[in-house]
Amino acid sequence: MEQSEGRDATNGPSEIVQEVLPLVSCFWCARLHPAKHRLSVCPACAAKYSTMRSLEMSESYPLSDDVIDEVLTRMSPGNYALGYMDDDTFKVFYVGRSDCDVRRCLHEWVGMPSRSEDHASLAKAPWGVRRVKQFPVGAPALSRVGNAESSYTRFAYSYARSAEEAYAKEWRNYDTFGGSYGLDNESRPASVAATGS
Repeated sequence: MEQSEGRDATNGPSEIVQEVLPLVSCFWCARLHPAKHRLSVCPACAAKYSTMRSLEMSESYPLSDDVIDEVLTRMSPGNYALGYMDDDTFKVFYVGRSDCDVRRCLHEWVGMPSRSEDHASLAKAPWGVRRVKQFPVGAPALSRVGNAESSYTRFAYSYARSAEEAYAKEWRNYDTFGGSYGLDNESRPASVAATGS
């Protein structure tokens, strides 16, 4: 009698050995979690901070004139990212920079709609609001979200020591978040000499 492939030759139950990982303290929040390395980050922190780490920025804020004035306290070159919150994660849809005053530049974005019809907060899209049998007359097509309801709602920022440093960081952020395919940016970052902001 031949053994069929994939069966245990002992005809007994196969033992599944599962590695038990030791509990370690999260590098950021100090909560215990199973991990192979002592200096690891728990899954909750990894999800929460990975976007901000990639941006090289500390956190996101509501995009409003009052918050911009409260958070940005000086005139400086810098970088910014615009987007929405998806649960606890900041979703980036636009990255930019200012060569002289990042605060003034962010004020210009308050209330501005997403530049792309494909990018907007799911909460703002017509299908994310509520289910109805038919959409009301005049409702935008499902792929069209570039209206007043698709304004960016969050921003993140960082100061830069110079316009050149802000330019280099804008390129890193642009590449990290997918360039013109993953972002609302209509073009690649312009050189320092080409911008007046």
